[in-house]
Amino acid sequence: MRRFFGKRENEKYFLIEGDEFYHLSKVLRAKEGEKIVVCSGDDYEHICTIEQMGKKECHCLIEKTTLCPANPKKEIVLFQALPKKEYLDNIIPKAIELGVHKIVLYLIDHCAVKDIKRARVDQQVLSACKQCERSKLVEVTDPMPFKNMLKSLDEFEVVLFANEKERSKKFDPSMVKNKNKIAVIVGCEGGFTKEEIAEIEKHATSITLGARILRTDTASTVMIGLASLFSNN
Repeated sequence: MRRFFGKRENEKYFLIEGDEFYHLSKVLRAKEGEKIVVCSGDDYEHICTIEQMGKKECHCLIEKTTLCPANPKKEIVLFQALPKKEYLDNIIPKAIELGVHKIVLYLIDHCAVKDIKRARVDQQVLSACKQCERSKLVEVTDPMPFKNMLKSLDEFEVVLFANEKERSKKFDPSMVKNKNKIAVIVGCEGGFTKEEIAEIEKHATSITLGARILRTDTASTVMIGLASLFSNN
């Protein structure tokens, strides 16, 4: 069944409007009586029947409510130095599909861009959550200063830093086993300065991803994949 995000009208009904309604009615040409899955940003997904299709919204009767099995079990947060748009376009959906809890964007000296297009990012989040059948929309922050990012790391049980300068220390599954709050740090396409690396290493464990230098979108995908898999996320 197709999935949509809507808002709860009352105990029995969901309301779908805006872009989601346009996709439902104009693109898919859904009709009254059809069944869809509706989510509202919590832990649950709802099988609903389209009961009333209006011109700008539709009302859906809730038939069955269950816990969403695709939501992550652990709190894995990607701290991503803001890359160019073409890389960020890859990072957001892959991170969401792999079970990231949140994406925190931050700025370093070698960032080629300084801001994001919020509407574009929000649409990517919505599309990715629907594709991998998550019921909660993932938060992607506005880019924050490097120093603020460092302060945010103190709340995590383990912090892993994909450091292209690291030569020996590799990822070990024991780093994330039985951990519930995991931070993953990845740079942008320009890399880090020596000073930035030194500051991060005060808070994080540097690991190498091998002899080949990976693009930032590849590195973030590998890091989240390892953390998610071996933490049983």
